[in-house]
Amino acid sequence: MAQGFRARSLGLPCFCDGIFQGFAWKELSEVRSEELPKSPGVYVLRLVDEGDVDGAIGFLRDIVDRVGWSELRGFVSARLKRLERLKGRLESRGCPVIYIGSSKSLANRCAELAGRRHTAFLPVMALLVSGATIGFGFRATANVGEAKALERELKKRYGEVHGVMPPLVER
Repeated sequence: MAQGFRARSLGLPCFCDGIFQGFAWKELSEVRSEELPKSPGVYVLRLVDEGDVDGAIGFLRDIVDRVGWSELRGFVSARLKRLERLKGRLESRGCPVIYIGSSKSLANRCAELAGRRHTAFLPVMALLVSGATIGFGFRATANVGEAKALERELKKRYGEVHGVMPPLVER
């Protein structure tokens, strides 16, 4: 187990918790990319405390309303839809898992999540600004193919439990 990580997920339990066996967990705000393996693997984002999701949506809406650059407005609007999906799931007491992904380097992908080339960056930043606490879980794999296969399997099993993908996942 990586330093400071725990074997159990953070936050409220869910029916799908069993599919994340072998994951190491820590609050996202405490995770440093250099403490993660440079190897491939799968990672999961999970709400520990939802904060003010309406505030997060308002934060991104404000950006959309203020920006005159249509390309950026379209990019932000697409991420705003993910937060709106999250709000709907929370209102129906949905699962706290908000994202499942894989990478050829867990350390690099964690750094990218902090704004450098990650599709969930804006929703995650908006949630953090609004007071949310997000858990980060990961499981290293032997190679990229294994990471991709594990990601597909986890998404399949998640979908079987919940009937949908996590709200910040687009495909």
